[in-house]
Amino acid sequence: MKNLILIVITFFLTTNLNSQEKKVELKSANILQTGIGVVDMKKILSQSTAYQSIVEQFEDIRRKHRNTFTKQEDVIRDEESNLLKQKNVISKEAYAEKVKQLNQKINELKSKQASDAKKFENDFEKSTNKIQGALVDVLSMIAGKKGLDLVLAKSQVLLVGKEIDITDQAIQELNKVLPKISLKK
Repeated sequence: MKNLILIVITFFLTTNLNSQEKKVELKSANILQTGIGVVDMKKILSQSTAYQSIVEQFEDIRRKHRNTFTKQEDVIRDEESNLLKQKNVISKEAYAEKVKQLNQKINELKSKQASDAKKFENDFEKSTNKIQGALVDVLSMIAGKKGLDLVLAKSQVLLVGKEIDITDQAIQELNKVLPKISLKK
């Protein structure tokens, strides 16, 4: 009787182990069948014609505004210099009023600079988001064509084989889909 119980227990353990091994094999087979692609996001942005376009536009706008504000700052400095020359000629009350007006101009200029910088940063971010949206569509299309189930950023992966790197194809397709984008002003 003890031998019979021992044989039954051995049979169940062996059967259970075999079924677990088959489950592991099936899971491994599913993992191997999963299509994975990897993209280098930095490379895509640096070689995207749309991204290069908005960077150039942003730099151009920033340069023009810097020149405009520099001119306005020069005018304020001249006013300050003239005011200092008048310090001993005009009354203390008139001088204090002119200093107050000058400080108000300075604060308004600083506020305008800050608000313009914030606006341009927001416009740049909106344009960049449009590029990223187009890139997601492009990657989705590539993944569909290649039967990929997963696309990862190269920065998130330690080792990447060339056969799963779809960066160049993504750049090519993105430049076709979105060759240029306008920075909203």
